[in-house]
Amino acid sequence: MKSIITTTCIAFMVTSLMTACSDGKESVQAEPHKKVESTLSPAEKQERLEMEKLEKGIMSYRESSKGGDYGISVLNGTYEEVNESSGTIKAQVKVENVHDDGTAVDLSPLKFWIENEKTKQKVIGKALPNDTQEFKSLPQGKSMVFDVSFPIKDVTELENFYLYIDSKNDPLDNVHWKLDNLETTQS
Repeated sequence: MKSIITTTCIAFMVTSLMTACSDGKESVQAEPHKKVESTLSPAEKQERLEMEKLEKGIMSYRESSKGGDYGISVLNGTYEEVNESSGTIKAQVKVENVHDDGTAVDLSPLKFWIENEKTKQKVIGKALPNDTQEFKSLPQGKSMVFDVSFPIKDVTELENFYLYIDSKNDPLDNVHWKLDNLETTQS
């Protein structure tokens, strides 16, 4: 009985010692990871950033997302200042009918909104098509470019806006476009 108690105590002390030592090793192992990251070349850092964007569903201008009805890309974005504290963001969007069976597509179910990732400001947009007839019935294989307008009340953090597009007919799974380099124009 005495040997069982002694063995149990020794096992407990060895386990405690191993646990205490392994905590120290984990913090030492975390430091080399930071060194490896800091030695990445600018090209490797850019590539890593692009991979993170792709994983999060963030797209850049002229990158497209294709569903069953639509192929959608955002061509560019501009900011028009109305006064010092408000303005309008316009995004130029290209939508293509990707059906291969000759079916025309109605673009009116598309919903547009922008969201500022820092301030969490969310603004619903309005499509401004040049041809409303074609907007309601886009022929198969054809594409249409039109502006979407977003009235902005808080113009701080303009560089943090993302454009989201969705439709009940053809849902886009968390795909959104970063509105980079919003060119300022006076109205």
